[in-house]
Amino acid sequence: MTEDLPLDATAEEYLSEIERAAAALPANRRAELLADVRSHIVVAQAEAASGSPAGIEDPAVISQILSKLGDPEAIVAAAVADLPPETQVSSTTRTASSVLVKTAVILLLIGGLGWFVLHLLLQPGSAG
Repeated sequence: MTEDLPLDATAEEYLSEIERAAAALPANRRAELLADVRSHIVVAQAEAASGSPAGIEDPAVISQILSKLGDPEAIVAAAVADLPPETQVSSTTRTASSVLVKTAVILLLIGGLGWFVLHLLLQPGSAG
């Protein structure tokens, strides 16, 4: 398979950038995206090698292939846009829920302590 063929350091770094940018994607979708991009690079290299005496290892060929693919962030953004809406919302909702829970706990602790201190200060005989 094309995924088994080794790529040069530039192409591997490009794939690493995509993987870092795609950290928020579900693991199966991230793996699928990386496999698709890797496959595209390998196929494009093979096609370019047939007309190039330098073959697959020509740095200019690799650079041109990666340039045509585009910015890794843009590739990931397109993959995120292709996700079903419930998948996109669930990651955002999960983050928002986590923040809300932490905020609620903090407010309860502060609020509970505040009421306790206020109760102690307002008790008869505590003023003097």
